[in-house]
Amino acid sequence: MIPDHTLTEITDRLDMVDVVSGYVPLKKRGNRYWGLCPFHTEKTPSFSITPDKSVFYCFGCHKGGSLYTFIMEMEKLDFVEAVRFLARLVGIELELEQRDSSRRDAYLELYRRVSGSLHFLLSSHARAAAARNYLMSRGVSQDTLNLFQLGYAPADGRWLFDFLSEKSYSREFLLESGLFLKDRKGSPRTLFRDRVIFPIRNSRQEIIAFGGRCLSDYGPKYLNTPETPFFRKGENLYGPPGVLKRIRETNFFILVEGYMDVLALYQGGIDNCVAPLGTAVSVGQLKLLKRYSENGILLFDGDEAGIRATERAIHLGEQQAMAMEVVSLPENVDPADIIEKEGPEALKKSLKYPINGFQFLLNSALSRYDYKTPDGKQGIFEFLDSYIATVGSQVRRDGYLRVLAEALQVDFESVRSDFINRENRVYKTDAGESPWAETPGGLSTDLFLVFAIAANRDHFSRLRAQLAVEDFEDTRAREMFVALEECFRNDETSLEALLSRMEDEKLKDLLLVKISSGEFSINQDRIIDDGMRRVKQRSLEKRRNQLSSGLLRSGLEQPELKELLTEKMHVDEELEKLKVTPDD
Repeated sequence: MIPDHTLTEITDRLDMVDVVSGYVPLKKRGNRYWGLCPFHTEKTPSFSITPDKSVFYCFGCHKGGSLYTFIMEMEKLDFVEAVRFLARLVGIELELEQRDSSRRDAYLELYRRVSGSLHFLLSSHARAAAARNYLMSRGVSQDTLNLFQLGYAPADGRWLFDFLSEKSYSREFLLESGLFLKDRKGSPRTLFRDRVIFPIRNSRQEIIAFGGRCLSDYGPKYLNTPETPFFRKGENLYGPPGVLKRIRETNFFILVEGYMDVLALYQGGIDNCVAPLGTAVSVGQLKLLKRYSENGILLFDGDEAGIRATERAIHLGEQQAMAMEVVSLPENVDPADIIEKEGPEALKKSLKYPINGFQFLLNSALSRYDYKTPDGKQGIFEFLDSYIATVGSQVRRDGYLRVLAEALQVDFESVRSDFINRENRVYKTDAGESPWAETPGGLSTDLFLVFAIAANRDHFSRLRAQLAVEDFEDTRAREMFVALEECFRNDETSLEALLSRMEDEKLKDLLLVKISSGEFSINQDRIIDDGMRRVKQRSLEKRRNQLSSGLLRSGLEQPELKELLTEKMHVDEELEKLKVTPDD
């Protein structure tokens, strides 16, 4: 993990306008710089830089973030690579490299050697005969086996540990490598036993993890090595060597379910295919793909699990503004089955005729509910509502609602009205108030305040001294407060650190919009003081009402009555103080 003070030092020593100007011609207007967005085609500049906050935002395509985010997008780098890229510009040597480089290199060297040994076993050893027969039965050729460096882990739980110990690896190092477990007696046992092994590579072709497919009844069908500082399962994918470069060249990817599907598609002449690592596709994996292409085809199995995985990937893809299409397969059929039984041309033909994600979801909903009944129509509407709500374009959203109305055989305006009403119900605070219509900028008092603090982080110590997370009624403001508190306790002041601690993607986007607008750059003290006074006053009034109700209860004992009265007097005094504003 890169220390936050290092991130801050890099951005403090770089002028964001100078860096971005190397990619985009910028002109100053007011206190911001504007240019044509490098992420989408436009004729009127909507891409802006707010220098004092080191934030970029495009009001056309809604991409935004820090200088690191910009470099990640422009140079197609992951976060660490982007930090390293910018660090070189100012001559900073990363602490990450100083501290962890040798340890990382040692683990990668171990994984490389283990991969080579297990590959040799699969290719040549008698103990791997069953594994070779399995791969042969699935149509995996020797050339593919060699290219992907597939391996075999024997059933003997001690073999690998003893083998590596003889190569002078220490017990402590091996036990921390992720390749071994301890049995009940504390003795090391190999994680993978009697499994076909799939080496997992990063974008630099380094082996960073392994996946194993079991050939017996021992353990789960698929198993991965645990996460390490250089391997995050949710941020990596399995594919042919050089697959990310190929995706950039073709400008689209094919996302399949598993390791064997990748092998089958590759042998069928399709080399821009990837798979999540034995689990459902994650946001991190889609963000990785988006750096190389925003266009993807989902090619999951035709069984119930595959349909659910497709639906999830469509939702996540839309949240990332990715164009996700779907090729539907027959029930209980996977891509490898088609290639094995019908040949690669049959699958390639299917790939030419995908349907869009919305149509797939609509078909799925129609198969579950009877559109001819009122309850069925409502079920279909509710099934699709959450997806349509994530669509960023109003034109597309209305288009989907129109298609839905036609499928349900109801009036378009009825569907559109229900959708709008449902959205208004979904986005309400705990207090039952609309969070978009209470203060300037369409934010709740709570959210307006924490956004102002996020834009002016040095004021957070005052906020936390006067308010607690329980004082906020808007749940999104609570999430922001917790993220700010975590940053404060860890002495993190960068925007990057704050965004990394926020999970709500819409909230992140809204924060970037507000910071980029310059809304919190003028009269910060007045804005923040007024916001804190409002939230504090509301919280005290709520507590006063609770105390008043408590005092009306019958059967109160004298000590309890005295305690309630004392607290109410204190609350009343605090409310009186809040009535005195700075102007008074």
